[in-house]
Amino acid sequence: MAQSKTKRGMSFTGQLTVYDLPAVADKEIVSLSNTKPAIANALAHGLNTGDAIWVESESNEAINGYYLVNKSDEDTFALIGLDGTNIGTVTDAKFATMEAYLFCDVTSMKVSKLKTKTSDATTICDADPVTEVDKEAGSMSLSAFWMPDKPVQDLIDELSGEMETIFFKYSPKESRQIFGYQVKITSLEQDGKSGEKWQLSIEATINGAIRKLKTDSKQNINSKQNTRRGVK
Repeated sequence: MAQSKTKRGMSFTGQLTVYDLPAVADKEIVSLSNTKPAIANALAHGLNTGDAIWVESESNEAINGYYLVNKSDEDTFALIGLDGTNIGTVTDAKFATMEAYLFCDVTSMKVSKLKTKTSDATTICDADPVTEVDKEAGSMSLSAFWMPDKPVQDLIDELSGEMETIFFKYSPKESRQIFGYQVKITSLEQDGKSGEKWQLSIEATINGAIRKLKTDSKQNINSKQNTRRGVK
């Protein structure tokens, strides 16, 4: 049997972007469609495919959250991650963009998309054991070189202390897909050893569904860094 010469697997290269908290959401969304994903009508929105935004509504707070954008035209875009089939009529939604910081010091990343918990639900009326399976929130683990003077790490340190829900975006190199994660940091640790570089460890809980956007072209990312990595 002839051996396949196709390259298998994908290298751990790409871009991880961390977003600051949104400013006041003041850009109007005229309407949201009852489709999956929801299509936003926002005149001259100025967004591009792959952008991350914050959306909020007073009449339907369930839609409040971070989403990826898939641009349709100058006045409409899809909100990746928002299932609009059951949101009803929303006419007061607004959105805001956020300042983005590249997190280039990451050395490893682990995403647990789904976790389940099994519990015993047997009652005295059941002849046989009965179990229930509950879906739990996913999680993310990151390791990085600790660089305390970098704005992105200063931002992470500040937002984790405030227990805020923040947004990460991962764009794998040579892939057409972009992933967005609403997360709340649950653990932030620095680990230093004599003669070695400081390491940063981040644990986070993923809130809600992972935003998954498939673009028309692969991400062309130059992951090379010429700066010194880590501090001793």
